[in-house]
Amino acid sequence: NYANMDSYGAELLIGGNIVQTADWSWRSNITFGYNETRITDAQNEPRIFDLVAAEGGNKVGYPASGLFSLHFQGLNDQNGVPLFLNEKGEITSDIYLQGQNTDYLVFEGPVDPIYTGGFSNTFNYKEFSLNVFFTYQGGNKIRLYPSFKTNYTDLDVTPREFYDRWLMPGDETNVPSILEAFQYARTYGGAYPYNNYNYSTERVAKGDFIRMKAVSLTYQLPLNRVKGINSFSITAAGTNLWLIYS
Repeated sequence: NYANMDSYGAELLIGGNIVQTADWSWRSNITFGYNETRITDAQNEPRIFDLVAAEGGNKVGYPASGLFSLHFQGLNDQNGVPLFLNEKGEITSDIYLQGQNTDYLVFEGPVDPIYTGGFSNTFNYKEFSLNVFFTYQGGNKIRLYPSFKTNYTDLDVTPREFYDRWLMPGDETNVPSILEAFQYARTYGGAYPYNNYNYSTERVAKGDFIRMKAVSLTYQLPLNRVKGINSFSITAAGTNLWLIYS
């Protein structure tokens, strides 16, 4: 109740029988949805962390649940610690995520998809029916898992990109180093550059995907073979079988 928002969109459904004969048929349905939002007025002042967190935040002039990022500026060529652009236009490792000056953040896009839909096909042959259903979405951005820390333990599961981390001067990579604890404490004190890296432009991906959502095969037993039963069928089904594209 602290803001005003415009929302607009459209939905489209196209379906019908592509093939229809005495023994077999093919029916197809395509759905497409489009929706965008824009905050026109708000009575709150978001903090930086409110906007860079994975669920996104709300800021006037942008979509609801918009995702923002710290502007990554590469790695320190002496120790591999990540660098960012701050509110003064300076390149530094120290960004205060509780600050309320958010004008210098990079807008990535909405967390919620702009485009959604599905594609369903049902094939019937005598007593057999096969349904294959695909879903898709796109136009949104997601924050990658916050894997980078100041220090690690044996209980941490580190991502594959750690293989490509900065190791020595001259390395060409955007994956930060793992800095020795004493050197980190002596050089950076209360700064948290590795945590800031989790919320930078380097840790964002497109949310687009196409997925085979469900497949089912049904056998409908002919009624003349079953006395006293109106209908009897056996179905084998699987869900989320194949992520075709992401």
